[in-house]
This record gives sequence, structure tokens and C-alpha cells, in this order.
Amino acid sequence: MLSLLIGTSVFAANPSPDILRSDDTKSVASYRFLGADEKLLDDVQRGCFEYLWHEVRPPAYVVKDRKKAPVASVAAVGFQLSAIPIGVERGWITRDEGETRALAILDALLGRDDNRHEGIFLHFVDLETAGLSTTAYEVLASTIDTSLLLPGAMTVSEYFGGKVRERADQMLREANWRAFVDKASGLVCMGWRPDDRSKMNGSGKYHKSLWQLSSAEEHLVYWLAIGSPVEAHAADPKSYYKLRREIKQHGDMQPYVVSWSGTLFHYFFDHCWIDYRSLAADNPKEFGVDAPRVDWFENSRRAVLTHRQRCIEAAKQFKTFGPNVWGQSACDGPDGYAVPHVGPNISNDDKWFGGIVAPYAAASAIMFTPEESMAAIREMRSLKDENGNPLIWRDPAKGGYGFADSFNLDRGFVSDDYVGIDEGPMILAIENARTGLIWRLFMQHPASQRAVGRLKLSKAADR
Repeated sequence: MLSLLIGTSVFAANPSPDILRSDDTKSVASYRFLGADEKLLDDVQRGCFEYLWHEVRPPAYVVKDRKKAPVASVAAVGFQLSAIPIGVERGWITRDEGETRALAILDALLGRDDNRHEGIFLHFVDLETAGLSTTAYEVLASTIDTSLLLPGAMTVSEYFGGKVRERADQMLREANWRAFVDKASGLVCMGWRPDDRSKMNGSGKYHKSLWQLSSAEEHLVYWLAIGSPVEAHAADPKSYYKLRREIKQHGDMQPYVVSWSGTLFHYFFDHCWIDYRSLAADNPKEFGVDAPRVDWFENSRRAVLTHRQRCIEAAKQFKTFGPNVWGQSACDGPDGYAVPHVGPNISNDDKWFGGIVAPYAAASAIMFTPEESMAAIREMRSLKDENGNPLIWRDPAKGGYGFADSFNLDRGFVSDDYVGIDEGPMILAIENARTGLIWRLFMQHPASQRAVGRLKLSKAADR
């Protein structure tokens, strides 16, 4: 067994052929939250919803990339759209208000011809028009950001139907994934960039980097690309199984397929919509690919538990961490945007960023680790500053958005910004853990049904 020394921890490459379902996965499915926890989860979700509902500008109503940003992120818009049915079901807005908002967003995005290339949307768009922004950090028609946008369109399509469904169907039809497929490898590239960032109707270049690892972002990209309603736009289902599956483990904990950095969003972004819990382990050999079969829900459960354990061990170095305060993921940091690396991972690196914790990380992992995540939510909600005031909690009942994006006790840092793609997974993941609403809506959409069929996935025997 090959061992790789990373920092002070040894990670073993595990040749085990399959990662199969476990009794632990079944127990997660039957977990029930107590009354006090339900109230706390209401408050956390409400904070996320308030951000996604209010950090917008008419007439487009696309949500800000982050609270201090001058632009919208279409990735955040995907979470924003999916949060609308949650707001309706929880009584925070009316159904008419939700449908009106969803239609306004979709109309704004589809009403422009300068915000996409071959149906793949720009990462950043103008807040008021949803078109090409003059203040965007980059001008890139992004396959991953579109892969976070489209699930939102699919969710509201199933929830509202009617004109919302018509707009979502148009968006799905126009996304030409095959235009972004690298002919040599059959893999999807990361995007297309115009030669002149001031216009989208001129020449440009496809990104040389490809989506080639088996983690959350790739799963969403290929799920949408394979499930396209237009055959000429769809990617080959085999491409999903060609994604690299590298298995490692920490100490005597269970092995799992690792991502490049090991940051937690790599293990929960896809599960915000794809209900892998209801699916059996996949089978690459059916497509002629020699790779291990993987139950992706179980894989993420193991990844989260290992990540938590590593944070507990790192508490010797960083005072922010503890058994109930853990979770590293991409977030706002004292020195700018931070993307931690936490092994075991493919990069063979640990980058703790001073032990910064992003509350949305543990909260979004609640789908896999309800008991551990709930304990983390309680603990972080109760943290106080030196004056006895909540340290990282901003009460939604008083106009706050709930948890701060990140904090670091060693640096005395609490973020005063909010990030759309951090607020988004938190509200969706908690809803899935509580009711399964987003899973049901997304999985019943015809595009998801096509993806399931084309990937030859089967229903889990115990679900």
C-alpha cells in the first residue's frame, strides 16, 4: 500500500475496487431533527434566503456574487432559483411572489444575446440587465457556472410549470455542451473567452483546461451535458466514467475518492441537486472503463467525516477548530478569497489558511452527517465575542443573513461579507436533509431522467 507524507499526516492510496453502500448511509436517511434543532435550522435557512431574495437589483433580480460585489454570478443564480420553492414552502413568500421572481430572472437571462456563447452563460453578468458586465472580474462563458445555474432553472421548472418551465426548457435546449468538448479526450473544457472582452459576438478561444476529476463540480457538468434534450448538444455518457477516481484514506478511516484540494464544497455541491442517496453504486465497466464502482453519497459521507477528523487533529495548531467547530471550504478570508487544501487529496498538500472556518461547510454537509453537522451549527451559533454578543451570527429577524461567511479566532477575523455560492448550498442542503424537496424536484425533471438513463444508473435497493 503506497503512503504519501503530507505535512504531519500519512494518507494511504487504497486499491480497494469498490466503494459500496453501508448501514451508516441508511441511518442518515432515517435521521430526524428535534424541535429545537428544527427552529435553529429554520433560522439558518431564513438567513440564507434573505440574502438570495434581497441582494438583487431590478429588473433582472439576479443575485449578487457577494454582498460587496458590483456583479451577479450565474452560479449563485442557480442556488437563488432553487431557494425560491423553499421560501414558498416555508411561508416566507407567496407562490405568486416566487413565480414572478423566477420568471423575471429567467426572462432577463434569456432576453440578452451578450451573456452566453453556444448557450453557455458568462460566469458574471450585470446586476440590472443580466447582460455583459463592464465591471466583471472576468469575461468567460463558464461550463461550471452554467452547470450551477441550470439546476436552479430545472428546480423552478418542476415547481411552477407554465411559463417558468418554457423558459427553463429553452435554456436547456440552447446549451450546446458538445461545442465545449475536447475532441481528443472527449472531456468538457472549462469555458470560452472572447478575444475582446467588450463583446461576445466576435472571435474567441476555448479554455485548454478540462474537467477531468471525479468530484462535485465535474459531476454537475457532465450530468447536465449528458442529460441535454438536444442530442446534437449532448456529451457522450462515457465521459462521466472517464473522470479520474483516485482513492485514498486517512489513518484507519474509510477510503474514498478524493478531489484535487479536498475542500468541502468538492463533496457537496452536486448533492444539493443530484440525489445520489437514492442511486446504487455506478458501474464504469458497463461503458468499457476500468474504474472502481462508487456510491457517491457514501463517498461524500466518508469525505466529510475524514475532513472533520482532520480539523479536530489540527486544533493543536489552530484554536478556531474543535469537535463541533470545523469545516474548510472556499470562502472570504482576511487576505482575500481562500480555497483551502485539506488532505487526503490529489494535490498532496495541506493549506489551512491559518485555520479559517466557513460555517456553511459543516452546515451544507448536513445531508451526510446530520448529527455532527447539527452539533456544529449549534456550537457556532452560540459563539460569543468579548462583549457577550454573537460572534458570527447575524439575526435574520433583525435584517441579518445568519452565519458570517467565515471566521478565524487566531487572526481575530470575522468576515463582514456574504458569498452567494456559500449561502446557496447551505439553504438547499439543509432542506434536502429535512424534507428532500430539492432532490425531488431536480430528479423528476426530464433532463435528470435522461442523465440517469444514459448513465445506466439504477435505484438503490434500500430506497
